[in-house]
Amino acid sequence: MLKWTHKSPWILLKIFLLGALNSFTLWAVPILISNGSYVFAGYFIFATVVIDYVFLSKKRVAGKYIIPGVLLLIAFTIYPALFTGYIAFTNYSTGHILNKETAIEVLISNSYQSATEDSAYPARVAKDDLTGEYVFIVQRPNGEITVARKESSATLPRSDITLAEDGTIASATGFKLLTEDEIFEVSDVLSDLSLQAGNDEFFKLVDVGIVERLIKTLEYNAEQDIITNTQTGDVYRPNDRGSMVSDSGEELEPGWQSTVGLYNFQRVIEDERYRKPMVQVLTWTFIFAFLVVLTTFFAGFLLALTLNHPKLKAKKIYRSILIVPYAMPGVLSMLTWRGMYNEDNGIINRIIGSELPWLSDPTLAKAAVLITQLWAGTPYMFLICTGAIQALSSEVLEAAQVDGASPSKIFWKIKLPLVLYSLTPLLIASYAYNFSNFNAIFLLTGGGPQIVESGGIAGHTDILISYTYRLAFTAGKGNDYGLASAVSFLNFAIIAIISVYGFRKSKSVENM
Repeated sequence: MLKWTHKSPWILLKIFLLGALNSFTLWAVPILISNGSYVFAGYFIFATVVIDYVFLSKKRVAGKYIIPGVLLLIAFTIYPALFTGYIAFTNYSTGHILNKETAIEVLISNSYQSATEDSAYPARVAKDDLTGEYVFIVQRPNGEITVARKESSATLPRSDITLAEDGTIASATGFKLLTEDEIFEVSDVLSDLSLQAGNDEFFKLVDVGIVERLIKTLEYNAEQDIITNTQTGDVYRPNDRGSMVSDSGEELEPGWQSTVGLYNFQRVIEDERYRKPMVQVLTWTFIFAFLVVLTTFFAGFLLALTLNHPKLKAKKIYRSILIVPYAMPGVLSMLTWRGMYNEDNGIINRIIGSELPWLSDPTLAKAAVLITQLWAGTPYMFLICTGAIQALSSEVLEAAQVDGASPSKIFWKIKLPLVLYSLTPLLIASYAYNFSNFNAIFLLTGGGPQIVESGGIAGHTDILISYTYRLAFTAGKGNDYGLASAVSFLNFAIIAIISVYGFRKSKSVENM
């Protein structure tokens, strides 16, 4: 008989959590496999097996703390980074999301056009009593009644049709006519129906009681892998960027997703539409990150020196007040500052008695971003500078005072160099962080005001990460994830270089 001990509740909790994890995996994996998400299904199985092994083992104590974090790191950091890198080498964008087979089906199904100028006919939607398929019973201008099916069309004898007083079809032998309510219930199905009208023509439902006679203009030859326009004779062949293109350069949409090698990087470098605004954005990104770190460091450093003065009273109160911006949610802070910069009703313009266009003038918008980041970033710098100052050797400072050094010389020759020396790795990390500080730009200015020459894909306050967001979601004719991933790849490379330098600097400081 099992004995209840002080460990029993924790054992039961562990069994319950592991059981919940395994149950979720058993439920999720079949769904993922049915959707073709084999990588995710495999990872779920792998992660569950590893967690079961570690937590049911009595020997893997360290693994119980490390493995969950590693698995989450792989799922939410490493995989997205690798996937983004992969997308940078594809044409994944609006118009290139489907696979080739589906894209060609969409092209063909969307290639219908009116057969004649007057090709709309009265018709009734019906169900065949024998097969249950949907059909259109069409009244042609010559008086014939045609039943249009998916595979064929045929003329119905007038004896099988009963007309209402207004001339519309009231009943048809062998068919159940659908009411308007019934048509609306299956509108999704009926909107995709293209039923035969004869002579390579089709009927499509355009309204309740109205069909249009259409002709298909594109045909696909699977053997030759070409699409032919039956009206003009133009031939479209697949290119190496996932599109069907004619000899004259006309491109059919949608295309399909495919790998394009270095094409996206080539666009960033060679295409004037992207290169010129990106150079401007990249320049501002370096300046923005540098000025934010510089101003917040000196503001935090001076505040730390002031509040570290031995004669100052109520230090805890002052320090608590200075920490408030750091404690506030970043989203709330940015939106509040955005309201304060409002040209007409913002409190800043009210205080200075002016109507400065803070967020619509390029120079003022950049100043607004820097001021806001000075307010938001100073508390962090104040905290780390306070720690660095308190760690300074009092003997060194006293020796400098005995030697007759003035307070300004002690500041510039001793305190500042020693603090900079100890905080250099953190300052480099702060620079890397601000290099990709998306919220600081997106929530305050949205990257604006627009750079007119960029065609709307870049703004004067955009940094590289917000420019990437514009390319991915808001610029051009749609979403261009491939191009945005290429720019993101560049952003990652720059931050990686900064981080590697920071780690090396940190290691050199530790070894001193």
